[in-house]
Amino acid sequence: MELRSVAALIEASRKMPIWEAILCSDLEEDTPEQRAASLEKMRMLWQVMQDSAAGYDGSQRSLSGLSGGDGEKYTQMLSSGKMMCGTYLNDAIATALKVSECNACMKRIVAAPTAGSCGVLPAVLLPLTEEKQLDTEVILQALYIAAGFGQVTAIRANVAGAEGGCQAEIGTACAMAAAALAELNEMSLDEIEYSAEVALEHPLGLTCDPVNGLVQIPCIERNAVGAMRAINA
Repeated sequence: MELRSVAALIEASRKMPIWEAILCSDLEEDTPEQRAASLEKMRMLWQVMQDSAAGYDGSQRSLSGLSGGDGEKYTQMLSSGKMMCGTYLNDAIATALKVSECNACMKRIVAAPTAGSCGVLPAVLLPLTEEKQLDTEVILQALYIAAGFGQVTAIRANVAGAEGGCQAEIGTACAMAAAALAELNEMSLDEIEYSAEVALEHPLGLTCDPVNGLVQIPCIERNAVGAMRAINA
């Protein structure tokens, strides 16, 4: 990927939409065939995100026995009408728990940017897609923006929790989701960048010290908190 910094991202986006600049940077050659192949790959990733949430089974538990079922509990609480947050935020929390529990149960997910932070991006995008009936093409564009910011972090810093702490995983996922959400809310290029920056800086100092070395506790709950941070940002 040629866009190795946010500054380069912004500069490239002065000539074309930011999502298209990121797409073009992903191609060896800007041909219709390669462009179509890139879009199809992104479409497949979006489908896997949808399938991960839709295929959630609240009765399943991880092999460790440490996790499973919390997404279902949260959904049941939503139907009680006792939850404090609005519908979108609550749905985002529930989705983050469900997708992260799918990961713990060894089901198929999209590492965004890692398996341990797989719940943040779909948690932010899936409920919004349902609420606003967003077209798939619009979501794909937002996913390219998320990928662009994630790639910059991967190149210039780290996305491995074991090396960079939880900011590397959940922080990067937050930044990716915040940038995508800003795009979907038709914010300016500077606002997209600032959303990602705010999301990335606030998990600063979070350690990666999961129980028994498994990406389950506190990781699954951090996906839910990370989704909220992305929306806040």
